[in-house]
Amino acid sequence: MGLRKAHRAALASVAAAGLLAAGYGTAQGVGADPSGEDGGASDSRPGPRAQDDYQSTLTLGDGRKVTVRLVKGTGVQERHQAAGATKWSAWHTLYKTKTDLCQGVDLAEVNGTVSLIADFGLYCSDGEPPTESVAGVGTGELTDWDIDITKDFDGWGDTSLNDDGSRVLFVYDSDAGLYYLRWEQSEGFEKIVTPKKA
Repeated sequence: MGLRKAHRAALASVAAAGLLAAGYGTAQGVGADPSGEDGGASDSRPGPRAQDDYQSTLTLGDGRKVTVRLVKGTGVQERHQAAGATKWSAWHTLYKTKTDLCQGVDLAEVNGTVSLIADFGLYCSDGEPPTESVAGVGTGELTDWDIDITKDFDGWGDTSLNDDGSRVLFVYDSDAGLYYLRWEQSEGFEKIVTPKKA
């Protein structure tokens, strides 16, 4: 988790202006209004959540809950709960891998669209970089998720969701420049954009 937090701090200062200018919402951790009173958008990123290194639970703006966990030998699993309900859905595997867990799991939500970041890699828990970086987006009833895997990559550092939840931008700020991956509700994931070489 330390690597991701360090990247988040660097990303906040470098990428926030560009993300907002491009029509995306507030980057996670960059000026979000925890009260949700910033124009009526449902942004529950700073809201109530329970989390450990490899499991995160997020309460959505409409009262629903979603939990994502990384399971050794299995991969990424998700379950969700309707607003006011006591029963959770069954665990559903979003991405299968036998590779080691690393860097934890991050969730964010705007207007019912949930973004997910997770990483896996051989010996990753011993400090090796990830080899499988998971970007995910869940919408609607959260029964179907779009998943994109980037191989041999340091991992997504942050997400930015626009105000209506129809677009998500996954970003990673490296020494070489900004990597990003777009998801559009109507089109799904686009190709990753890498920094231009000088």
